[in-house]
Amino acid sequence: MRLRTFFFICFYLICSSVSASNVYKYKDSNGNWVFSDKPPITDVKVEETKYSDTVEKQSPIKIYLLNDEGKHELLVENTLYAPVEIEVTFTQSKKISRHVISGKSKAILYSNLKVIPQFTYRWLIGDPVSNTDNYLYKTPFLSGLPRKITQGFNGKFSHNKPPNNYAVDIALPVGTYITAARSGTVIDVKDDYHMGGQTAYFLDKANRVMVLHSDGSYALYGHILLGTATVKVGDEVKVGDTLAMSGSSGFSTGPHLHFIIYKNSGFKTESIPFNFESNGKAVTPKRGVNLQSL
Repeated sequence: MRLRTFFFICFYLICSSVSASNVYKYKDSNGNWVFSDKPPITDVKVEETKYSDTVEKQSPIKIYLLNDEGKHELLVENTLYAPVEIEVTFTQSKKISRHVISGKSKAILYSNLKVIPQFTYRWLIGDPVSNTDNYLYKTPFLSGLPRKITQGFNGKFSHNKPPNNYAVDIALPVGTYITAARSGTVIDVKDDYHMGGQTAYFLDKANRVMVLHSDGSYALYGHILLGTATVKVGDEVKVGDTLAMSGSSGFSTGPHLHFIIYKNSGFKTESIPFNFESNGKAVTPKRGVNLQSL
């Protein structure tokens, strides 16, 4: 039986084998260090190393085919602390059905006396039935000085394509405390990468913390500094709780916080617009705007 699972970009792809790739380190024409998975096109001195991913990545969504006294069942286990929507497609009949599985739970999707036919499946984080509210988000950092938004909604550099249209970049010195902008449950923590750069090699390398909110939306706090996450998956956090420290890991032009609110909109991940509360006022995130922390 062939099973196939699709992940949103914030989660690891399923991979049961060890992978490795070459990393090229060299200086560009301006004397800046460049790290890339592709060699330079110009004749410059290159340091080549091999980056290995030695962590076996397992799917948090597990599928079991059970046979209990002639009754065949399709069981799904969701090990995440967030609900997921799962879509099952039976290969021959082309019949498609979708189900929402609560966080940290199991559910029997099908039960039949006949053998369950060949199928594929995919899943997406979030409950599409939930309705996001108009929550006024606190500034997600702790600093004695105002900090500037360097890229707002629909920013030309990297916020101009779904699902990242409503992302915000806030320039923060390395080591600034990142704090929860809204209470919720930590559903993902990646804190294992040390470098940053502007090539495609870094697109999936950024460290992050993700927090699920009461309205079904979830926030991503991206580019955190290696080794600074102070929370773990399953933790409950309140507004102002420290999550990590700011850095420049992954696809990044410099130290900053990438902040975005996502939701599942009918098996489609979308970002949603929001406002920050700064100095007691609602502020729409725009490039050049200064934010004051709590």
